[in-house]
Amino acid sequence: MKKNKILLLTTTALFTALITVGTAVIQFPVGHGYVHFGDSIIYLASCILPGPCAIFAASAGAAIADLATGFAVYAPATVIIKALNAIPFVLMRIYLKRKKKDDRILNWQICLMLVPTTLVTFFGYLIAEYIMFGSEFAVASAFASGWIQPVGSLAVFLILAAALDKIKFKKNIITQLFN
Repeated sequence: MKKNKILLLTTTALFTALITVGTAVIQFPVGHGYVHFGDSIIYLASCILPGPCAIFAASAGAAIADLATGFAVYAPATVIIKALNAIPFVLMRIYLKRKKKDDRILNWQICLMLVPTTLVTFFGYLIAEYIMFGSEFAVASAFASGWIQPVGSLAVFLILAAALDKIKFKKNIITQLFN
């Protein structure tokens, strides 16, 4: 039992670090911000880790990236938005576990969760920028570049999830580790 707790803590820390690196290192400047692949890792973590661990990794990893890349003003909003990004996947996984259909990362139900998580990102940062900078800036920013980030992450997630499903990552590796 203690081994599983240590493994879970280690895996959560690994996903937190991957989210930080995917956000802070792999980035492409757009407008006043940047596009990154950290959200793709958030989606993966939410499909693999238990809910509270996925939510923690999402919030902490993305906020650390904001602090490390000079976007500290966004860190408080990021903590909330990235936790909310993980929740649709976590809730769907609970449903899939009850139906005994949680052996893959990618399925049509998980793909549906990409819609609410994309809306959370878009409108979450729109609201945050409205509060921080005013309405003109927020609206211009959101419609100029706010949609690129979640759509790019969605595409990367689909590729990574399909590749991991191809090697039966969740069924053969994760299930054995955490059960």
